[in-house]
Amino acid sequence: ALIHAATLVTAGIFLIARTNRIWECSVYARTVLLWVGAVTSLMRRTMGLVQNDVKRVIAYSTCSQ
Repeated sequence: ALIHAATLVTAGIFLIARTNRIWECSVYARTVLLWVGAVTSLMRRTMGLVQNDVKRVIAYSTCSQ
């Protein structure tokens, strides 16, 4: 799990760096990304509040950040 998590963090940073030109040039792309992130965070936070299993609460809490 640790190797998997470290790989995902590195891949995420690499992907952001590679797509930096898209985010700089397109206001529309930034707006879409902002809304998708905000809706995802809100949904995961809400789903975490209604869970009874501690593992799921932690998982949804992590996803919401």
